[in-house]
Amino acid sequence: MFIGFFYFLAGLIFGSFLNVLVYRIPKSISIIFPRSHCTSCKKNIPPYNNIPLVSFLMLKGKCKYCKNKISIQYPLIELITGLLFVFSYNYFCFYEVYFFGIISSLLLCIAIIDFKHYIIPIKLFFTILFITLINAIFSQNLLHHVYGMLIGFSYLTFILILTWFIIKKQPMGFGDILLITTLGLWLGPLKILLTIFFSSLLGILYWGLISLKDGYNKNRKLPFGSFLTITSIIIYIIKI
Repeated sequence: MFIGFFYFLAGLIFGSFLNVLVYRIPKSISIIFPRSHCTSCKKNIPPYNNIPLVSFLMLKGKCKYCKNKISIQYPLIELITGLLFVFSYNYFCFYEVYFFGIISSLLLCIAIIDFKHYIIPIKLFFTILFITLINAIFSQNLLHHVYGMLIGFSYLTFILILTWFIIKKQPMGFGDILLITTLGLWLGPLKILLTIFFSSLLGILYWGLISLKDGYNKNRKLPFGSFLTITSIIIYIIKI
């Protein structure tokens, strides 16, 4: 029980760091300087008002100085990351506990950035690539993960080229292909194909709902990276 609570606290702290990445990376701001501050009044946030999840509740979701509302995104990311860490502790063994917690949390970070800005930051991509490579080596089944990487890259590249020849339009960004390559290294051959399939279904569903709400637009962008990352976390958990 105590160890599980420790993992939850570690997840909350890591989630707080993810909030920094989500806000600063798309704006090309250093993740170290300046100090944490209110995005509205720019006042620095003292450490005692910057406790993950707790501070949001104590301040009732408002800045102490300007009283503007704090985005619900901040406590949600912290809470979800904390739950991911606890789940990892209860579900996995040995090295997987740490790798799943960190990789899934960083993928969550990419999902939010891509959903809001339609970009997959190259720094986050290389960070996850490095971690998934170490994870593949620790798994003692490196070829399985390499096959997943090659299949994910080859399959989506084929679809990209085929779509370009048929409709003369690029269906996804280069960042999505890089992301799928990394996810293939993490998931292996079968799971990366399942991830691509279900991510595509989610994309179609999302496109349909948005089209019903805002009207048809053939040039509408879709945050495919968000669908890929969320789906990959779920698929990784499933025992196949």
